[in-house]
Amino acid sequence: MKINFEYSLAYDMMLGEMVGNFNPASIENSRLYLDSVRSFWSKNEDKVIKEIEKVSRLKFKKAADCFIVNSMPYESLSHPFTIKIENNSDKLLAIFVHELTHILLVQNFKKVSSSINMIDGDVNYRVHFPVLLIERKVLGKLNKSYKKQKRTEDLDYVWKDVNGVYNEFKSSNKGIADFLRKYVTSRQA
Repeated sequence: MKINFEYSLAYDMMLGEMVGNFNPASIENSRLYLDSVRSFWSKNEDKVIKEIEKVSRLKFKKAADCFIVNSMPYESLSHPFTIKIENNSDKLLAIFVHELTHILLVQNFKKVSSSINMIDGDVNYRVHFPVLLIERKVLGKLNKSYKKQKRTEDLDYVWKDVNGVYNEFKSSNKGIADFLRKYVTSRQA
């Protein structure tokens, strides 16, 4: 899947001003980081996309634009796909897996929405439960520890349940939609 990496000064300024720490001197940093993240992605793209699609049993349908910024409240966003500058390559890989999984589920909304909407929990829980299941399995297959990639956002309450069913998901090869249907049905019984 092709990712078009971009830097938008207006977007970076807006996000930086939201958190009160936009620094105009960091503009050049972002532009230099574009080359670094493009190189990182070109080295990791094939294996990451292959594993996400294999684990989820879904396919990416189109390319994505990714904005690079210096300041924002989160490490990353999926819509619009945005990554705050991150120099730790293991953490950056986990960010790509997480956000691309969100993007994949949105691109395959018709296939997964009924299963996701059956999950009992708030919207953040329903959205992140399948993402974190896929993320953990993909990072495991890429020999990366999901535990080392602690996210800024508080997802501990979701991770608890993900870890509770992970071994079942890990041994399943049916993909996320089928697993969720089975998982939700068995919880309601």
